[in-house]
Amino acid sequence: MDEEITIEHNGITVTAGYSVIGDTLSVYLPNGEIRTTELRGLEPELAALPHLKSYANKNT
Repeated sequence: MDEEITIEHNGITVTAGYSVIGDTLSVYLPNGEIRTTELRGLEPELAALPHLKSYANKNT
């Protein structure tokens, strides 16, 4: 993992790691799940954010 993104949801801090290889973003969620997205010009942190928000909505 190269970078991390952190959000606060319902008073709980949730962090996920992410890495970029070529144009593919891989987001490593706290439960061990890995989600991928093709960046196509998007900033990696902004592309990782929806994955982490979705995880937080389901798990906090």
